[in-house]
Amino acid sequence: MRIRMVLAVWLACAAASAETLAEIGARLGSETEAAYTASRYNALSTNYFNRFVADPEAAPSEDETAIDASYRIAIANAADPLVRRMAEDLADFLAQAMQVTVAVESADAERGQEIRLEVVPDSDTMPGSFRIVVEETRVQITGVDPAGVRDGVVKLCDAMGFRQAPILKRGSTAYAPRLGVRLGATPRGGTYRDLVFLGYNAVFSGGGSLYALSDSDAIPELAVRRSPGLRENNAASAAKAREYGLKTYAFVDTRQKFPEDDPVFAAHPEIRGARTWKADGEFVLCTEHPLVKQWLQESVRAVFRSDPELDGLVLIIGGEGFYHCFMRPYGVEKGHTNCPRCEQLGAPTVVADLVNGLAEAARSINPKAEVVAWPYSAEHVWSADKTQSAFIQRLKPGAALFTEIEKDEYVAKPEGVRKHLWDYSIDLIGPGERAAEQVRLCREAGIPIYMKSEPELGFEAPRLPHIPCMDRWAARADALASCGADGAWVFPAFRANYGTSAAEINKFFWWSPVPDTDAMLNTFAERIAGAAAAPHLRAAWRKVSEAIPWSPELPSYYTGPYYLGPAHPMVVEKDMEIPDEFYGYYLFMAEISDAEGMKKQPTFFREPTGNAEVYARFYEKMAALLADANTEIDAARLLVPEAHRLMFDAEASPIAWFYRTARAQVNFYANCALRDRLASGASTDRAADFARWREVLQDARANAEAAIPLVQDDVRLDWYYGSDHTFPHAEAMLKKKIEMIGTALEDTLPRLEAAK
Repeated sequence: MRIRMVLAVWLACAAASAETLAEIGARLGSETEAAYTASRYNALSTNYFNRFVADPEAAPSEDETAIDASYRIAIANAADPLVRRMAEDLADFLAQAMQVTVAVESADAERGQEIRLEVVPDSDTMPGSFRIVVEETRVQITGVDPAGVRDGVVKLCDAMGFRQAPILKRGSTAYAPRLGVRLGATPRGGTYRDLVFLGYNAVFSGGGSLYALSDSDAIPELAVRRSPGLRENNAASAAKAREYGLKTYAFVDTRQKFPEDDPVFAAHPEIRGARTWKADGEFVLCTEHPLVKQWLQESVRAVFRSDPELDGLVLIIGGEGFYHCFMRPYGVEKGHTNCPRCEQLGAPTVVADLVNGLAEAARSINPKAEVVAWPYSAEHVWSADKTQSAFIQRLKPGAALFTEIEKDEYVAKPEGVRKHLWDYSIDLIGPGERAAEQVRLCREAGIPIYMKSEPELGFEAPRLPHIPCMDRWAARADALASCGADGAWVFPAFRANYGTSAAEINKFFWWSPVPDTDAMLNTFAERIAGAAAAPHLRAAWRKVSEAIPWSPELPSYYTGPYYLGPAHPMVVEKDMEIPDEFYGYYLFMAEISDAEGMKKQPTFFREPTGNAEVYARFYEKMAALLADANTEIDAARLLVPEAHRLMFDAEASPIAWFYRTARAQVNFYANCALRDRLASGASTDRAADFARWREVLQDARANAEAAIPLVQDDVRLDWYYGSDHTFPHAEAMLKKKIEMIGTALEDTLPRLEAAK
């Protein structure tokens, strides 16, 4: 279960009531912002242009054109505001990244030495298409609409970025988008401009609790949950996004439920829906009751009246987020509910009624609006089949589906391992069978479908700011563009977007013509690390990509050595006391109730998961490949020019941490195997086993010691700033682990060895 996009919103909304959970959320948000602002990596997410380097020694070849100060950026006097904005951004890019000052001039008359941006409508060409023509003294970007010009400027800047100079290869190339909607998130601390230059044309803007957004008086007792001014603030933010031609969607929820004695039930007992989660759990409002339907639809109309240009609402209707009587009902089998009214209708009908009613309300204000339903985990909560086919078949115009490209699939591996992708993964490129079938069902039903992928995250290594397996991310980008969906929604659901290479790579595959993958990745590595170091970085990416399939499982959220990595404690006795440094808060558990999010929980495992013997071999293979990747990074580090240092270090840090995480997994499994064998009396050579145990602990200590400088340098690795969870600082955990290993080597192992 996750709070996902709504976590920050509901924490912020709850802050006014001085709840302890809200205070923690507000404090963590402030501390995270301050810590990341102080980080050198902040420069990469707050200004996209900071990732480019211009080579002052670069010179054009015979078939290239160099842009210099004699050029101008020419736009028509009556140019669309988006075209004018992109002209100004192009000038900024040339000045900041390429060290060339070029003026923007409003002039209809043509002349040489110019980069000309213009819209030439063409009804026979796909919207958003553009052409780039590079001649000896002139460059022209022609879009079929302003969005085409926008994306043409992005493509032009990327070409110069790859060349590491304001130099362009001559020729004419027409580009067409492979996806109609490309939804992303602004990088941490960044702006809509950064989002556009990452290749996206849509964004989540505003949203929050529908209770906070509502102005409906249909149920007067709900007025206490309103947040005055929220709709207007959301509309203002969306208007800013549209200055870049971005589509805007609002993510809404009804996560906050109602205790049995809430005044809303005293006044309207008939609207009480299902009891959720546990025997004393809170209740939802029954979405099939006419009064609740009225309130829901009036609330949605209020959102669209405040922002009639909003493209849609997005709501999770599977296992969390936007509640109905089949979402987490207590004490009943999957597909049933403890609400008698809804039980008679069945889950597909009730959930489809909810979505269709909201869509009808939205379209009463904006006839083109969509209500996008995300059946996240519906298979495990209320759906009779993994594709939600009965639900999809009941959807009406105005509704759309959102689904994950890989979730809930199984990946078969050697030695009988079947890895369940219960959440985000980069192991399966996709689309999985479930996603492919949902595309087919939506096509038959005539409703749009959007495909979800995390831009930087796979739960093979969730602590990393991104997993640098660029071969796999390139394949994922191509899969998103070719799977038949109407759009790719590539955004972080419950963490920051750092705007890393993994977030950036999608755009290179989202227009046709599509580049050769290997050639593009070689050039990308050179842009990041410089020519001499690029082959080593490229080799490191390959090794990380090869390591991913040796991950045998996706463990529980943020728990165990796959997450804590080199900081995970070595549990040398099963029942030993683990220090407080290794306990933390899983704030996302507030999906059940706020109190659940405040319970301190262990972040560690006391023993391995799965088939320990087989998994240990998998992690050994993973660690060996990641060791090779880390060796390539060490070799590259000696060759990286100073101007490329920041971009390179942003790649090197995750690889180094990932390697130390896999090494920690190997040591943890070895520690537990030796511990249990010796404790059970199954050891055939106690002396050899104790000697090996000491070696394992010593290596674990060395691994933790080497990890401290990594986390000191890169705040992105510190789970204290976890967003939907928070633990003690990583450095504190590492130091405590080192101390514990010292105690184990000096006291515990000698005591156990002496015992008979």
